Amino acid sequence: MARNIIIMDSSASMRRIIRTMIQATVNDAVVSEAVDVEEAEGLLADAHYHLVIFSKESSDKNWLEFAQKQLALPEGQRTNFIPFSSTRKQDYIEELKRHGLKEYLTIPCAPNTLGELITRLCTPFSMRKTRRYSFPDAIASLEQGSNSFPAEVVNFSEGGVLCELDAPALFNWSMPVMINMEFCLDGVTLEIPGLYSVARRLMVVDANPDYSPRTIRLACRFISIPEESKNQLGVVFQVIEKQENQLGHEA
Repeated sequence: MARNIIIMDSSASMRRIIRTMIQATVNDAVVSEAVDVEEAEGLLADAHYHLVIFSKESSDKNWLEFAQKQLALPEGQRTNFIPFSSTRKQDYIEELKRHGLKEYLTIPCAPNTLGELITRLCTPFSMRKTRRYSFPDAIASLEQGSNSFPAEVVNFSEGGVLCELDAPALFNWSMPVMINMEFCLDGVTLEIPGLYSVARRLMVVDANPDYSPRTIRLACRFISIPEESKNQLGVVFQVIEKQENQLGHEA
């Protein structure tokens, strides 16, 4: 999942400097820019952003109150905020703390300093909107046209699935795929068909001697799920959570 970030500052050169530091250290960052509070709030109204990096000079008390409200949202909906300035005035820092802003960036700084701060605030766990599950020996088939590609299910959620499979030469990464998953529940095979999906991320797990991919992990997002398949996914979630609760009581 990409980290969606806004840089808010009236200076185009400063925005460019911050953008460059982010892109040098955070590989999955998608960066937008805002000149002032009004433009930043417009961006936040149109889409979900994980982080806003803003200068002291481009903000005011109303903006800090707006940030405080955003920080109070549930984790999956929350936007984090990092103010930055070339000065470190204690009264301003105290005002930030009163509004729930715990981080503060003094510039100039090294790109790694900003990168580490972004990574700490925007962790993959906090960015997920739905919980991920894993189930032993779960398998899937990825169908595209007349071709079918068997895969191991690494983890899954109501929004998508991460599969591991042999790198298929005939698979078209840019086209949608129909995914059918199978789970063995108490000796009974439960099939969950018709998960119309698109590829979101690909990682090479293992390579051949000629350096071509041998094994890959493919993250897919569900675009359309039949109602029956959605209900069956719910059954699998309940089984996993029940097992977790039993383990908790035994511990």
